[in-house]
Amino acid sequence: MTTPSPERAVTLQGTIERFTFRNPDTGWAVVKLIDEATGRPLTAVGSMAELKEGQRLKITGTESAHAKFGLQVKVDQFEAIAPCSVEGIEAYLASGLVKGIGPGTAKKITAAFGLDTLRVVEEQPERLRQVRGLGDRRIEDLQQAVRAQKDLQNVLVFLRTYGLGAALAARIVRRHGANASALVQANPYRLADEGIGIGFRTADRLAGQLGIAPEAPERLAAGLEFTLAQAAKEGHCFLPEHELLERTAELLASTTAALQPHVVELAHAGRIARQLPPGPALLHEDPRPIVYPVTLATAEAGVARALDGLLRGDRERLPVRPDAAVAWFEQTSGMALPDGQRTALVRALSEPVSVITGGPGVGKTTIVRALVQILAQKDRRLLLAAPTGRAAKRLEESTGHPATTLHRLLEFTPGIGRFARSQNNLLEGDLLVVDEASMLDIQLAYSLLAAVPRTMSLVLVGDCNQLPSVGPGNVLADVLASGRVPTTALTQIFRQQRGSDIVRVAHGILQDEVPASGGEGSDFYFVEARNAAHARLLIRELVMQRIPRRFGLDPQRDVQVLCPMYRGEVGADTINRDLQDLLNPGQIEIERGGKIYRTGDKVMQIRNDYDREVWNGDVGRITHIDTGAAKAFVRFPEREQEYRFEDLGDLVPAYAISVHRSQGSEYPAVVLPITTDHFLMLRRSLLYTAITRGKQLVVVVGSRKALEQAVHNADDGHRYSGLRERLRDLVRADGIHPERAAGGAPPRQHEA
Repeated sequence: MTTPSPERAVTLQGTIERFTFRNPDTGWAVVKLIDEATGRPLTAVGSMAELKEGQRLKITGTESAHAKFGLQVKVDQFEAIAPCSVEGIEAYLASGLVKGIGPGTAKKITAAFGLDTLRVVEEQPERLRQVRGLGDRRIEDLQQAVRAQKDLQNVLVFLRTYGLGAALAARIVRRHGANASALVQANPYRLADEGIGIGFRTADRLAGQLGIAPEAPERLAAGLEFTLAQAAKEGHCFLPEHELLERTAELLASTTAALQPHVVELAHAGRIARQLPPGPALLHEDPRPIVYPVTLATAEAGVARALDGLLRGDRERLPVRPDAAVAWFEQTSGMALPDGQRTALVRALSEPVSVITGGPGVGKTTIVRALVQILAQKDRRLLLAAPTGRAAKRLEESTGHPATTLHRLLEFTPGIGRFARSQNNLLEGDLLVVDEASMLDIQLAYSLLAAVPRTMSLVLVGDCNQLPSVGPGNVLADVLASGRVPTTALTQIFRQQRGSDIVRVAHGILQDEVPASGGEGSDFYFVEARNAAHARLLIRELVMQRIPRRFGLDPQRDVQVLCPMYRGEVGADTINRDLQDLLNPGQIEIERGGKIYRTGDKVMQIRNDYDREVWNGDVGRITHIDTGAAKAFVRFPEREQEYRFEDLGDLVPAYAISVHRSQGSEYPAVVLPITTDHFLMLRRSLLYTAITRGKQLVVVVGSRKALEQAVHNADDGHRYSGLRERLRDLVRADGIHPERAAGGAPPRQHEA
């Protein structure tokens, strides 16, 4: 047996030949290095994931001979230094530093400037224009990339002093560029920004180490803004001022008295919006201020004004006689519409804004199909849209008419982060139908309504009993409760749906009825489990064996597990790991943020990515993982996208997902764990939403007690939103319908 060589401290210089492994989540990398002094190749291991091939380093560390991998240096410290040869500079520029600069372009640049190349890039970038094929944009990108690589070293040294790692430093550099070190020192609370990826408490600890006092104005202001941002993630548009102060005082271990002046200062500076609650003062016993993030205050007021403008606007009516159009549709389709559908269709054709709401199987899609045919007959332009790609695809398939996401309808422009369609560039068409309107958050609704001209009719279609939007606000519920918009609530289940136990159970839940398992030939089953651990075993058996064998469904393609929570024995995280190992074992994999990603995995995007044009809730499959390049490739229905490892936090494994993430989707089969472990989330709206996602089969696994608790809990959790009162205020302002100030029943609502 060969005895390994003893460890020895070394300092050496070398050039990175290639990466054999790197993980930006931890900063760890394994690189092949050429030692300049000896010319020998060696392996260096350490926190170097953000460096580039061709980069020259000065390394301090410990050298030893590994029994399997040969000579290795464990890197303690490194310093990036300028390449000392033309060949080294060329390799560095061609390493992928800037997209579009490969070996050929790098050779042209070094041929022009030789050893002076990097100085020219940093200090005289205008001289690069003499290199054929280099435009201003690419020159600017190259200059920024070279500077960022230098700045990375400074940030690494600075942050490591305070206990933060290399991967975080790299994210800070990507976010803030060459000024990263100065910006972080000036305001460490910027690190709590979602784009950086660390929590407020970590940023607060760093601020303390940098000498920012507990009662420093910048700390108190940062805490207040962070608390408002967290409230928005919970679905709130605003917080009552007293609640904002109490939450922030707890976060900062401060007092409400110390924080109060800073709320006023932030409001005066335009960083938050502080105002009295909307609605008549006489309805508020003690009208204390409420506080919004500025963007949400703008959005909420804008939605109210836009809807009011549409409702009041003098516009040319559609050139359709509604009653005659309904009769024509019934005759040509051979379908006699019941009163509820007829009323909804007449309102859609005659009112500037209307709402159609109802559960599964009540005929909402039939009304949209009728609108498609009627407007086509009249040669009028109909627009169909939905908040997500999945919902838009379903809408298109069910109506036979093109449908799109709201982001595409509004022509979102990647790079500048704005919609091309706005009040200055209005949508073109005669009638717009927005499906799955319960998913509209206040900001998306604002962007949409800003682009709807007064001459266009708007129809919102949705199920008001589903969970509210993931984003802030409760738009559909507030519009309904305002009493301002003509609404048809459909309740009659049609013949083709009456045989479905899924539909029967869903409507029964709304009537406080606890569902029972169906019999032979049913499409709804309840499988009782002794406890959460037993439920977990049953889910694995159902997905892998029972459902595929009995119903002929593919466990990976057709079966979706929906979980009330991500954590716990039957949370989405645990079930994902189980099903990943059962359905997709033995593949190339990487770990990111505690999650495993494998080639072949089903994954879901969890935030809107405007550059990639991939939206929150889009599902794809990982086709390839390149550990050397630190990239994964994901095939979505429309295109394949490339993700750097550090961006994989935007994706979650999707064998099991949260019920919230399933909104707007339908699946051939749904498996839903419901146990008392989920008691915080056991609500009627969550159970109803999950069950209505299943098309052919729904299996609920868990305890009868938990199921009963969910059915009987009609409390959907209060959201702070002012849209309902703002819509009512716009009526009160002209003295119309004063009786609604007392909260009277909404007018013109038809139930059928």
